[in-house]
Amino acid sequence: MENWFSIIPFLVAVFVSMATRQVLVGLGLGLLIGSYSLKPGIFNSISKMSQYVITAISDKDNLRIIVFLFVFGGLVGMMQIAGGIKGFAKTVEKRIKSERSALIVTWATILVTFMDCEFRIMTTGPVMKAVKSSVNVVRSKLAYTIDVSTVPIIVLIPVATTYAGYMVSVVGGALNQANIQRSPYQLFLASIPFNFWAISIVAIGLFSVITGRYIGKGMELSNGHAELNDEEDVHRESIEAELENVNPKALNLILPLLLLLISTFYLIWKDGLDKGAKSFIDAFQQADATQAMLIALFLTIIFALVLFLLRKEKLSELMFHFVDGGNQLIMAIILLVLVWALANMAEDLGFSKFITGTAGTFLPKSFVPVSIFLFGSLIAYFIGSSWGTWGLLMPLAISLADATGASLPIAVAAVFAAGSFGDFTSPLGETTVTTASVFDLPVVDYAKAKFTSSITAVGISAILFVIVGFLF
Repeated sequence: MENWFSIIPFLVAVFVSMATRQVLVGLGLGLLIGSYSLKPGIFNSISKMSQYVITAISDKDNLRIIVFLFVFGGLVGMMQIAGGIKGFAKTVEKRIKSERSALIVTWATILVTFMDCEFRIMTTGPVMKAVKSSVNVVRSKLAYTIDVSTVPIIVLIPVATTYAGYMVSVVGGALNQANIQRSPYQLFLASIPFNFWAISIVAIGLFSVITGRYIGKGMELSNGHAELNDEEDVHRESIEAELENVNPKALNLILPLLLLLISTFYLIWKDGLDKGAKSFIDAFQQADATQAMLIALFLTIIFALVLFLLRKEKLSELMFHFVDGGNQLIMAIILLVLVWALANMAEDLGFSKFITGTAGTFLPKSFVPVSIFLFGSLIAYFIGSSWGTWGLLMPLAISLADATGASLPIAVAAVFAAGSFGDFTSPLGETTVTTASVFDLPVVDYAKAKFTSSITAVGISAILFVIVGFLF
């Protein structure tokens, strides 16, 4: 049981996060306890803790992720105030004649709103909510359709999303902690086909839209009041008011988005070829994807700024919403920094050696993926945060997979699947609360209404994780 204390910071982080429903508090306390064990004394431990945080921020690869997240949020903010998504929605709104067509159009808007969950909800939601006045659509069904096409789809997209950079960085930090020499982006790509929960719930959501049949009961909800605090409520109302007042200009979304996608794919492909790749897939595996995405993002920012100014947008408004959009991701950035710091601290405590010498000796590798998924889903439901769950569990999952010989891509997929489940299903989940608030639905009732479909996807996923655990 050498290095047994290395598990304590993670246990503290998990249980405090569950008890307080504040992942940042759990991560911070876990980091402080681990730092204290290395440098006893309150001042020494705080000094050690700050060193881990500074080291995490100053790392070149980590800094690129931080910049990417903030600048991406800024791009979203500019496109939002420039009326891009509103213009696109107004264009497709003319084709809505029935409830089914409204739900199908809602699904279709993912093509231009896949970059971020909050962006999709806060832009598509108010527009589709307004459509209800001309078409008899059950508001909770609209909410579910948007909700089921946020996290479950976005986690399956490997480029041009706020999630992709974060997911790759979490994998990279866990690989470094376990001293595994492998490309984080390559491992992320390899894990996508095994994210069974996301794939299952997307299939269930599409089935519901096409057939009009919903798994479980309670999708006919009456209006209510979302359980937001005053600050969140004011912020949401201010965003909706701004979206209502902007002029719809679809090209202000479509053109920057096209450039971002095309330039990202091209730069990743080119970087892979420069490193000796002989095929398109091989290029994506060998390329420095984070650097390519960052360059593509800066190109898109410059293009978008020029485009918006030429189309008579005010520079002062664009700059304000660029900063405001970036600030929307500050909490995610802080969370990520704490995850990096905790991973570095855990390595100093001998966390990888502890996992290898304990769980790695008795847990059969065939049951590692399903164990990670079910345990992670339980934590994620109480935390309500996909990003928090990924940060807490990825080091454990990769160390456990490495110790038992289980498949790394499947173990990574199990963590991503668990976190996605919690974000979508939990009444505390950010997408749950935001979607319910936009559509004026009681948060708890709305969460209950979609629980049956979500837990059905969990059952399907658990079976599939057992099967692939034996096959790989």
